Amino acid sequence: MDRKTPIRQHLTEARQLLLEAVAALDDETALLPTPNPEWRVRDILAHLAASERGLLRNVERFLAGGELPADFSLDVWNRRQVAKRRDATIADLLAELAASRAEVWAMLDRLDEADLDVPGTHPAGMRTTVAGLFYTIANHELDHGNEIRVALGLPIVRQADWRQAFRESP
Repeated sequence: MDRKTPIRQHLTEARQLLLEAVAALDDETALLPTPNPEWRVRDILAHLAASERGLLRNVERFLAGGELPADFSLDVWNRRQVAKRRDATIADLLAELAASRAEVWAMLDRLDEADLDVPGTHPAGMRTTVAGLFYTIANHELDHGNEIRVALGLPIVRQADWRQAFRESP
């Protein structure tokens, strides 16, 4: 089995669990508080919509050999992206997630095995690889999807395993 297959499986499962969690969201439940003290359910959905594309830009940065700007703040970036989506509807956010996932599949399809091992620094400061960024997308979605599940009173089905995301090349 090639290394892309488990990445695809992990991304698919994480997205399916997220979509199951938000399937019945309405204007009222979207405003429920979550275990994340800064964000309500819709804010987490907005954050996920922004972050997937942001992580894809990091794949491109890794492949180009670039580093993050010295003054980059992940917290500032996250707050700004959620604020930009303040007026987006749930349907808008779900459409953005679908579009960014199409970009993920296209990017993953273009990469070869050696590309998966290109190292770089994750926006949170940890060293990882291109493959690790794809695992990060899925794990990030699982973690925040679980916050949504808790807020909505749904059971947690799967926890993220971050070991795949933050290990250096094999």
